[in-house]
Amino acid sequence: MNDLVRLEDLRYLAVLCAGSALATATPTQLDETVAANLFRLYGRIRRSQLSTVAHEIETTLPERRGQGARLAELRAQMRLEDFWGRLRGIGPRRWRPEIELEGFERVQRARARGRGVVLWCTRTASATAIKQAFHRAGAPLAHLSRANHGVSWTTKFAVGIVGPLYCRAENCYLAERVTIPVGGSLAYFKQLRAQLRGNACLSIFGEHLGRQNAEVPFLGATRSFATGAPSLAWSEGASLLMVHCFRTAPLRYRVVIDEPLDVDRSIGRKQFAERAVGEFARRLEAVIRERPEDWQGWTYPAAPS
Repeated sequence: MNDLVRLEDLRYLAVLCAGSALATATPTQLDETVAANLFRLYGRIRRSQLSTVAHEIETTLPERRGQGARLAELRAQMRLEDFWGRLRGIGPRRWRPEIELEGFERVQRARARGRGVVLWCTRTASATAIKQAFHRAGAPLAHLSRANHGVSWTTKFAVGIVGPLYCRAENCYLAERVTIPVGGSLAYFKQLRAQLRGNACLSIFGEHLGRQNAEVPFLGATRSFATGAPSLAWSEGASLLMVHCFRTAPLRYRVVIDEPLDVDRSIGRKQFAERAVGEFARRLEAVIRERPEDWQGWTYPAAPS
């Protein structure tokens, strides 16, 4: 983090502030209409982006040939609706989509052990909907994210001003946000361990690179995923669950808590983490093949959480 500010900082800050003001002035019952209009505008000015995503889907998933254009449009609608919800959440009016939470009993059983739960989330549909779902269920998450969450650069202005504004839409649903600092300090690991020792639900998004990674088969090629989430579960004896989110209709989402991944402490941490990453990739690939329009990763497959 060397630069103080970049032009991108000011542009994005203007978008967030203006968008939040517009969302605050807009009645919540118009959210679906606004999202539809945003998509129509997007289709006019970002047609090449839609074509790129459609091509990526059909190239990666041969079984979806001929469906790429429609799937890319559905994905764009999902992302624009989610961004509008974030703009609304930055201001005093909250975004309140309908959210069905499936499999929460798995979290309850895991917490009954008293060792905490690591929720290994996938980049599907809305991250905000996942946080809202757990908050509504009475189990607000402790969430791990980078200091520049919401932006892809690390100027002081981005980390100190833009990122925190972007996070406002989520923070009201969290028990705590644990931040990975730009400088690379590992002090945040103490916070993560403390959360699990307090039997918290700790959410970590899985499609990113970390300090330690494992390369596994994924979508007809290989890809590296961070081993941090399974390593932490192994070290603390916590439960490990995957979480997905699907957009089922405008302003309607389904958050699914998958079957637990067995945390095998009879083998070494590194061996277990690599094995768990393989299972994460296998399950994620199955989700993508079933619901490609819900995966955020078509345009930024290695983005940080």
